[in-house]
Amino acid sequence: MSSSSGEPLQPYLPYPGTNTLAPVRPPLKWAGGKRQLIPQMRPYFPKTFARYHEPFLGSGAVFFFLAPQRHSPSFLSDLNPELVNFYRVLIEETEAFLAEIRVLENEYLKASWPERETLYYRWRNADRAPEFAHWSPLQRAVRFYFLNRTAYNGLYRTNQQGIFNVPWGRYKRPALYRPQVLENAAEILRRLARYLEVASFEVVLDHAQAGDFVYFDPPYAPLSPTSAFTTYTKEGFGADDQRRLASVCRELDRRNVHFLLSNSAVAWIRELYRGFKIVTVQARRNINSKGDKRGHVGELLVCNY
Repeated sequence: MSSSSGEPLQPYLPYPGTNTLAPVRPPLKWAGGKRQLIPQMRPYFPKTFARYHEPFLGSGAVFFFLAPQRHSPSFLSDLNPELVNFYRVLIEETEAFLAEIRVLENEYLKASWPERETLYYRWRNADRAPEFAHWSPLQRAVRFYFLNRTAYNGLYRTNQQGIFNVPWGRYKRPALYRPQVLENAAEILRRLARYLEVASFEVVLDHAQAGDFVYFDPPYAPLSPTSAFTTYTKEGFGADDQRRLASVCRELDRRNVHFLLSNSAVAWIRELYRGFKIVTVQARRNINSKGDKRGHVGELLVCNY
């Protein structure tokens, strides 16, 4: 397979003497994404497993790192329909998507600062109009990706009506047209994704079998009453959802399915997973609007192996 420029996609050549592929870069920015944390997480991935499952897909940093190396058939899902639509379009309409993004990047980078802001809010506010329901999957994927690269800190946040409401990010030169990154991600998805759907995390119980590995990266439990960020989807993700997730983990453990879960290092989350292996890693917090409130914070990794 070749890229749109005609150059071979070298990352897909197997490592010498193996059937494994190289990790690839996630195509999306993502608040709370695990790309920077993977060096700390690597020792806690299971040594062997059959199939891979990630039901809070987000940017897919762990999937794009781990599944290619293990050549694992993968079951991927998320409750965010715009996110899942983006990945599907990336797989099925790669060239058309890249062409649209190239045009949009040129328009955005040539625009004045006020024109950029106007362009951002025109795309952002599209879901407030009835016509948005008739947008094609390709149009929606372009919008999703453009907002991901130009919104504040890569946040995805909606109100109770499901309306995207993140402000403009004011980045000087956001990287939009990245054909190698996008084509690499598309090819890994084509090769490994056996399931890619809008679904709740309970869907893993329909697919996971003994010997499989499930990675959970849910919306985190708040560190304080004022720090909750549960509006990733209009339904939110509260304490009852955290308890349902812990029940799913216990069922997976009963079925001899490996799981690894990330969450906030707060006492009641530790209590939910009592009896499992729990370690603390240090993650960098980047989404506070005040620079002096950013820094490293403890996060939990919970596993049953």
